[in-house]
Amino acid sequence: MPIEIAKAAIEKYAAERDPSGARLLQEVIATTMGEPLLYSKFEELRTICVTLGVKLNITTNGTFPLKWGTPHGMEQLLTACRDIKISTLPYEMGGFSLSKWRENVEQLLKLRHRLEVSSINNLSTVSLQVTLHRENLDQLEPMLHWAESIGIHRIKWNPVVILDSMPQKIRSFFELDSETLAKLREEILLGALRSKQIKNEGSLFLENATGDCPMASDCNHCPFKDEVWIWPDGHEDHCPNPRRRWNFK
Repeated sequence: MPIEIAKAAIEKYAAERDPSGARLLQEVIATTMGEPLLYSKFEELRTICVTLGVKLNITTNGTFPLKWGTPHGMEQLLTACRDIKISTLPYEMGGFSLSKWRENVEQLLKLRHRLEVSSINNLSTVSLQVTLHRENLDQLEPMLHWAESIGIHRIKWNPVVILDSMPQKIRSFFELDSETLAKLREEILLGALRSKQIKNEGSLFLENATGDCPMASDCNHCPFKDEVWIWPDGHEDHCPNPRRRWNFK
């Protein structure tokens, strides 16, 4: 996406106010379907948001490339973002070592604690984004205990979404059935995966966690109805559901 398109969209919505004069735009979610910290204009995007007083919200793979893995870079993220979500997929899929991934997350939280002690306010929360699939169910309990020990604020539990066009081999390897999903919800809310310290969110707790959009006939009650997706060519979309967006049947 050209940075000019991102800037124009942010400025457009940052200018909107409700009847009381309060700004309607709450945050800018930098979603790239890839690693946002590798976006060549990410520093400019951060500066635009800081200048306008709008918080960023990012989901990163935990590698913290370029300057973003330094204390200065991490401090810039913590002060510019409302939430930093770190996906567990990089080490699960074998592309990044678990030890280095954990080291990066721990470094971020230690720096956040130091800044908090120094009375720096409005720091980003740090969350984990866990894609639930058949191959990682035995890793969830130790991951949760580690997350509690380092001070993670929230976990987003998102069951893997299998599009109809994907091969059966992928489906059989990753897909979770409704019974397993119901058991996971119970474990997170009442059982071994329950945490008193960490807030639980994610699509696991929606009525239809992995299927077709449950709000297809009543978009006014969609939990994402107040979001606007800006595409690289500048056009806007108001539906995040991948099946509807790309017309998969």
